[in-house]
Amino acid sequence: FGQGRLRFSTLHWRKIPICSQLKSAEESAKSAKLRMWKNYVEEEKVDRKEEEKVPTERQVNYEEVVVTEITPEGHFYAQRVQDGSKAEALLAKLRQEFEANPPLPGAYNAKKGDLCAAKFTMDDEWYRAKVEKVQGGKATVHYIDYGNRETLATTRLASLPASYASDKPFAAEYILPYVTLPKDEEYAAIALKYFKQDTAVPKLLLNVEYRIPGSPPAASLHTEKTSEGDLVRNLIREGLLIVENVKGRRQNKLLEGYKEAQEQAKREHLNIWEYGDITEDDAKEFGLGN
Repeated sequence: FGQGRLRFSTLHWRKIPICSQLKSAEESAKSAKLRMWKNYVEEEKVDRKEEEKVPTERQVNYEEVVVTEITPEGHFYAQRVQDGSKAEALLAKLRQEFEANPPLPGAYNAKKGDLCAAKFTMDDEWYRAKVEKVQGGKATVHYIDYGNRETLATTRLASLPASYASDKPFAAEYILPYVTLPKDEEYAAIALKYFKQDTAVPKLLLNVEYRIPGSPPAASLHTEKTSEGDLVRNLIREGLLIVENVKGRRQNKLLEGYKEAQEQAKREHLNIWEYGDITEDDAKEFGLGN
């Protein structure tokens, strides 16, 4: 231990007198960076990161939005209401230009990462799109002003004139705050179905609850400025979303409300809670219930 040859097991070490001496020797080896501890880096505390995920005081700054796309992972894309007309005007001008000077099919050589024009198969209209994959005469594109994706023939793509490339995407991606979809595919599909139905309205109120580096902002959606108007809370209350087990002592009213809604759904055995507490089953599976 003291020479850095062996690693000490922490299991029940406090109950064995000699173990405290061995633990001390191990700590000395760590400090001196001996042998197996040469490249040792102290593990970061997870609790602090989890705690930082929960703002102590919730900041409320509602924006009026239209939800334009729901992804299979439960993410969503939204346009600010005030930007809707701008996007439509930009695309109308692009289509007029293409109508006057039609792109030659197949002339555009699509490459991954390109910003281009794509002719959406549902309505045969041109939209701004980003190329995500090219293979075998087909391309997968992301329509940046609405959030949806599709795979189509590369002959339906064209070079985007420079004057249309400077405007930022009119749709932004978000994740739902403090919740995950059910692991069960059938219940996950039901949750997505109702989420799509709930968001298929002319206008919603969006509030960014927190941000995590490397991830889209986490935002709640509301039909009105009350807890009853919170779409996420309502899906939790119906037993269709699972509240994350956020560690740490810091809470806020939104997260507390989500937990209360989940407890109500559990008591009433709604949807994913029909046969009991599935979170307890997960804990037992990973040996956390002992």
